[in-house]
Amino acid sequence: MSWVLEDNRAITRPIERTGGVLTNSIDSMNETSPIDGSTVLVTGATGFIGSHLADALLARGCRVHCLVRQTSNLQWLDTSRVALHTGDLQRPETVHDCLSEVDYIFHCAGVTRAKSREAYLQNNARACIPFYQTCVEHGKQVKAVVHLSSLAAVGPTPPEQKVDENTPCQPLTYYGKSKLVGEEIALGYASELPMVVLRPPVVYGEREVNFLTYLKAIRWGFAIKIGAQPRRLSLIYVKDLVDAMIRAAATPDPDRNVFFITDGDVYSWEDVAQAAMTALGVRARTLIIPVSLMGCAALLSEFFSKMANHTPLFDRQRMIDLRQSSWTASSDRFFNHYSFHPRFDLSRGLKQTCVWYKEQGWL
Repeated sequence: MSWVLEDNRAITRPIERTGGVLTNSIDSMNETSPIDGSTVLVTGATGFIGSHLADALLARGCRVHCLVRQTSNLQWLDTSRVALHTGDLQRPETVHDCLSEVDYIFHCAGVTRAKSREAYLQNNARACIPFYQTCVEHGKQVKAVVHLSSLAAVGPTPPEQKVDENTPCQPLTYYGKSKLVGEEIALGYASELPMVVLRPPVVYGEREVNFLTYLKAIRWGFAIKIGAQPRRLSLIYVKDLVDAMIRAAATPDPDRNVFFITDGDVYSWEDVAQAAMTALGVRARTLIIPVSLMGCAALLSEFFSKMANHTPLFDRQRMIDLRQSSWTASSDRFFNHYSFHPRFDLSRGLKQTCVWYKEQGWL
């Protein structure tokens, strides 16, 4: 197998749309699943999404193996109940001992911030090659692999439209391009591993720290908005995403294995601000920050991060995302194919998130 790791590499995988009616919202934890009681491997288990996934799998009686780095913070993992394998994707031999008994693999590892294009490609794309090759060679009973990608792999949308699985991929940032190449690598192994690629949009929920900054501003009385232009986005609450990952793993389909997964709605930033104010029980006034000012902030952040030799929290790559008017996707294909619908809309998801933040003393 070989893959092209260039900026202009894009995949267009035409997938037929399916008809059908969405099912009513279901508490998926009350549903039985083939995954219940199985043996699973989770990469990126110490991260925001991966740790919630590990919790959900433990709740289903699974034997959970986690591939973690030597430097990983294990605060969100129940280390008394999961089996830890210290290493990384580029040292897949660290999971040889468990792969022969693993039934399902969830690949959540990757980076959302990096210092360079090369670092994004290495962590989100190239590192998948030795990992999946090892899974092929040692995973004798793997029933499904869920590869977590991103809406960023496809790119933004024109106003009032949504991307779907038929949309040509046109990622804009180093992150988006690396996630797209990661998808291509994963799908290159689809003939040997039952592969499902999921593309979530912005994911929020307990333990997430980036969205916390926005909520803190709301708490202080300011609803931050970048530029005066209307902006629309898709979202998904982390527990709904985890439910979707488990549902997808339980019944992989070799003919339809790339899906967007959102909460099914589209929001403006005004919608997000209103839901946050309701969840926090406060009022806030809109504070519009000019895009040009944010551009200057990105440059300053890059400069000081370089001086301190660490990855910037905010940079010009992030500004590319913020300048777009619409990051929206349709989940109809996933909902119909898996008879799935999220349990949390934005109001309910934010309420639970804010309660948790307050309990932790974060808000």
